[in-house]
Amino acid sequence: MKIKSKKGSYIMEAAIVLPMIILATITAVLIIMFFYSQMTQRSSLHIILRSEAGAMTEKTTYHYVEASAGELGAELYRKKSAFGGSVYGKKYLIMPNKGLLGKKGTFVAEGCWHAVDGTAYVRYCNLVKGIRNDADE
Repeated sequence: MKIKSKKGSYIMEAAIVLPMIILATITAVLIIMFFYSQMTQRSSLHIILRSEAGAMTEKTTYHYVEASAGELGAELYRKKSAFGGSVYGKKYLIMPNKGLLGKKGTFVAEGCWHAVDGTAYVRYCNLVKGIRNDADE
């Protein structure tokens, strides 16, 4: 009976190492897919914020908006001001599959867009200049 027999060592190595390599590869692909979806979601959020801010001024509209905030699953907060407004958006992204990772990846996509009604602002500035000039005389 041989004590230092190497029979079956290659099969044992293949049974342990090969599945780990496959799982690590799948995990890397899942991480890359999550980063890609994160990038596309941030782009969609940016376009929606831009469209909403443009709609606040009632001067600019964007016709190429593919999805609304509800379809995207984003939270939008609007703040109207005298000459326009600002829109803040937030969307939570969670990695659906974690693979070999200990926990699922999470990310918060945030964005803010400000819009100004230029004509109303210029008229206001001219009005203030006129009042100031009248007060100086």
